Amino acid sequence: MNDPRELPEAVEGTDPWSAVLPSQELVPAYLTSPLAAQYRAIVEVLLAEQDTSLTGLSYDMVAAGMRAYLRERVTDDVADRLLDPAVLHLDARLDRLVLWKVITRWQEPARTGEDFLRRRDRYQLTPRAASLHVFWAAAGDVEEAASDLTLAPRAIHDRLAAFADAVRSEVYTDAATEFQQVSALHVAMATAARGWQRTLAHALSGGPDPAKQELLWNTLRSYVGMWGEQVDVHSPGIAEQMGQLQPLLTSEVWRACVRASVDTDVEDQLVLDQAERWTHTWDALSAWFTGENSQARHLRRQLRNLVAPWARNMNILLDTGGAVTRRAELIKLVGAIERAPSDTAAWQIWDTATSLFSTRHLLLVPETTDNHSLSWLDAPGAPVTARYREHGQRASTGQRTKIPNYSTGKKAARAARVAALAARTAAEASLRQRSGTTLSAWGEISEPELDLFLEYVGVARRSPSGVSVTSDGRWRIGLRKPQAAAETTTVRTPGGQLATLDWHFTMEPT
Repeated sequence: MNDPRELPEAVEGTDPWSAVLPSQELVPAYLTSPLAAQYRAIVEVLLAEQDTSLTGLSYDMVAAGMRAYLRERVTDDVADRLLDPAVLHLDARLDRLVLWKVITRWQEPARTGEDFLRRRDRYQLTPRAASLHVFWAAAGDVEEAASDLTLAPRAIHDRLAAFADAVRSEVYTDAATEFQQVSALHVAMATAARGWQRTLAHALSGGPDPAKQELLWNTLRSYVGMWGEQVDVHSPGIAEQMGQLQPLLTSEVWRACVRASVDTDVEDQLVLDQAERWTHTWDALSAWFTGENSQARHLRRQLRNLVAPWARNMNILLDTGGAVTRRAELIKLVGAIERAPSDTAAWQIWDTATSLFSTRHLLLVPETTDNHSLSWLDAPGAPVTARYREHGQRASTGQRTKIPNYSTGKKAARAARVAALAARTAAEASLRQRSGTTLSAWGEISEPELDLFLEYVGVARRSPSGVSVTSDGRWRIGLRKPQAAAETTTVRTPGGQLATLDWHFTMEPT
């Protein structure tokens, strides 16, 4: 019942490479076999059972699971036809999976006389096969998995702050708890980033087509919508925290954190190994967020550089103006004519493709008596316009659609953004110089300074103490009420005045 074509282990000869490098693995063979649909169903039945039981399945349970698996997806008639022994030889399929080391088979011990008369085989997936099938089933769910990471950079920023406080206060139990959360978030972010990079590598290879364009657009939208902005906002704060905390994280501190997270009687070697893994995680996190060439910035540049080829490829695809091109069909027709065995066969192919069949003469009354005897050989040729010669391969009419030119507006928007950023930077520097003074001592300020000051007022008023940190984590803003509640002042700007309490304003780096 075994098809020789599904036996990848039956290969004649040996490969010299296998003597020095890892050789053939048979576990993935069930995915490439001609009977892969049957094998995958068996593996999925066994894998689903692992969620509730670790004792494996008997032969009868595998057969019942296969029936239930099919009835969830097809009708009962189709399930009965697919489960017919002439179609599915379950014994042979299980034997082959055992040979490929996809499943493990053992026998239950016989405790009664009846046990010797029944089939006592049990089946369970091997760890490598279970991991492979889980990976393969989830290979297309990168975007869904990444959708849970919307606030991951912000969470890493907050968890690192709590980790730093615990390390400084030597509360290593809390430090271990916080770092374990940081490690889990980092692994999830790295997984999503690798998925996006693999998608980009595939979509940017070869020529453009609508499917690849849709894939590129979905990847770009996924990055921006999920956590791209969060990475841009919180990367400076994370890098600053890691730089301040790095001198404190000695090997003794890491070992203390590890020992606080495990039992007290754990061997020292296990503690050293875990501390080394945590140190490696810290280094990987540092590579993600610190430095000009950090992984976060590198991924951001990759997504930024994606916009140009995406727009260029869209220009190529839209250059037909909505027409349906016949170029591929014409090239295929030329190839068929060249392969024709004779000229007659070639003309038949041409006539069939273009509907130019044998000439049929119609007996019509000529417009003049002179045309009555004019042969078609002597008749003037039909006019072929220049438009038809140029656009004959297209099935379109009218003018070609032109892509709108937004370059002027984009240039003006970039200039306005640069000017606004420069004004905000200058206003930030000016307010920094006014730190530690009251509003009555300010005099006249500029409009950008007033806008930034009002933003900082909202930041400080969020905290009951009147001191809070800005959203980018760079400044600690404080507002203290005047001693007399009736003390007010007026802040003057070129565009008007702002009447408010005479606050004592502070702006310090975090």
